Amino acid sequence: MLSFETVEEVCESKSITLVLHPAVRRAIKGYEESVYIGLRCFLKGESDGLYFLPLKSGGYEHLRFTRRRSLGGYAIIRADPIAAGGSTGSKETECQSTCRLR
Repeated sequence: MLSFETVEEVCESKSITLVLHPAVRRAIKGYEESVYIGLRCFLKGESDGLYFLPLKSGGYEHLRFTRRRSLGGYAIIRADPIAAGGSTGSKETECQSTCRLR
């Protein structure tokens, strides 16, 4: 089983920094291989970056991988929850609120 550190190392080997909200990072625990596959497909252009993260409470949290540049010009990949209205990162999502309780 892959660790999350391994996923980050793969990104770093490609000179990309993976940026995650701490609640998303906690929610990914146990799904590292699945996240790695989704991220790899996104980086190869084989997916639209949409990832369905299973929640322990049942259901799924929708995450979207996006490529960006930091203010310093470094390549980053963000994995942001998609709010009910379809936007990323603007509202608290189930993943952020339920993960905070753990």
